[in-house]
Amino acid sequence: HPKTSSLLLSLFGAMASRSFAYALGFSAVAAAAAAAPGRHAGPRAEEVEAARLGLFPFFVSDISGLQLPLASADGAVKPPKIMPQWSSALIYDGDMMNIPFKDGRGTFLYDRDGSRYRTTYEVKDAYFNPGMLQFRDQLAGADIGDNMTWGRDDDGVCMPWGYDRPYSDLFAWVSLASRTGQKNVGGETCSVWTWYFPSYGLTSEICVGADGLPREMNQTFGAGGKWSGGNYMQFLNFTVGDPGDEAFMASKACATNWPTQPCENEEVVTMDTYRIWAPPEPMELANRNTGDVLGDLSFVCTQGSGPMYRSKLITYWQVIVSTTFGQYALCNYNGTDNVCAGPPAQLARVGRRSGQMSGKGARMGQCSPNDDAGSQYSFPGLAQCPPGVVPGGAAGCTWTGAVPVRTIKASCIMEERGLLEACSRDIGHAPFKEAAAVWLAAFATDDPYMGGCPDVPSAESDIVVLV
Repeated sequence: HPKTSSLLLSLFGAMASRSFAYALGFSAVAAAAAAAPGRHAGPRAEEVEAARLGLFPFFVSDISGLQLPLASADGAVKPPKIMPQWSSALIYDGDMMNIPFKDGRGTFLYDRDGSRYRTTYEVKDAYFNPGMLQFRDQLAGADIGDNMTWGRDDDGVCMPWGYDRPYSDLFAWVSLASRTGQKNVGGETCSVWTWYFPSYGLTSEICVGADGLPREMNQTFGAGGKWSGGNYMQFLNFTVGDPGDEAFMASKACATNWPTQPCENEEVVTMDTYRIWAPPEPMELANRNTGDVLGDLSFVCTQGSGPMYRSKLITYWQVIVSTTFGQYALCNYNGTDNVCAGPPAQLARVGRRSGQMSGKGARMGQCSPNDDAGSQYSFPGLAQCPPGVVPGGAAGCTWTGAVPVRTIKASCIMEERGLLEACSRDIGHAPFKEAAAVWLAAFATDDPYMGGCPDVPSAESDIVVLV
């Protein structure tokens, strides 16, 4: 299920597992990958070296695709040296997992000597709601890992990544780059340096002035696959020197409200939810992410529209939950077990957020109806009630009684019933009403003349149900 260096890869951390890994930076991607379920507890020597180079540790496991910088005529490799301490204004555009982000404006702070950097900006996200603005703040440092904050002040949600991993410098990869030309950016001439990593479809390009300050950086990742995306960063109006400790203070959300406090209105309700998955993963909800109709559509119509998801299954579940939702947790199947990431306080409740973190609701939709982009949920195993126990504060658990109602093939609804075409017509007009009608019809009946999809035989879905 939906399950990210520089701006691009940390973004994948949050998007991953129904997470719009919207963090920013080689360090964020490094942190997201290193902290992925199934990984060891401490950094290996190769990961420390990866951090030194600003690489995703997972890249280091296969260096066959590395294209090292070309030597100059005299045999010396002379990549540029980035100025160690500076700050600037920032222009940002990106495309993450089929969702475009445009006209971002903010600031960038860099302190190589202090092993820290910060990217803060507001950007347009019109995929669901025209005129929608998102505020993001990524703070990375040797003593804190990589913290992504979504939203401002009391509306912010803190998403830490990789606090137990070595720091990755945002520009360290430049030491591997080859000179590929020069260009004019904002009226200034700069030299273009490019680094390719074909094994992962990664291309990083930076244009550096004679003063050692980058004028722009472009990155693409994934070569059209599951985690595809890209970003463009332009740096301007520089101030050279240490930005100072105050500039690197934690956001209010990370300093005082991580994980977020639970929703106050407690009810116990039976909820409909959906999950896209495939064997050998067991068909159960413990330690998994799901979505309501609009929430699952926000995934399927973006990140989940590729060929690899069309071969999967989609199960419609009913589950009893307490509505004291907590902060959404990233959950993944690691090939052996279902695992949710987060501290115990976060994993003690069903988590909720707006679909692909793109709705209008406060605190990323945790306690909102999310009637535009839908809701996505996390079901930590630690929050599951024992059989016969009703969810709630007194019970010390928040969900139970998960029952699979129907399972259908994703290819039936996406291709045969025209869901993806409906998605394309709904883009920019949330809620996705046409796509929702196709979705509901597919699960309402197995009659193809009424828009239904046939049930998948239990042997094919390998049902395992834990209630």
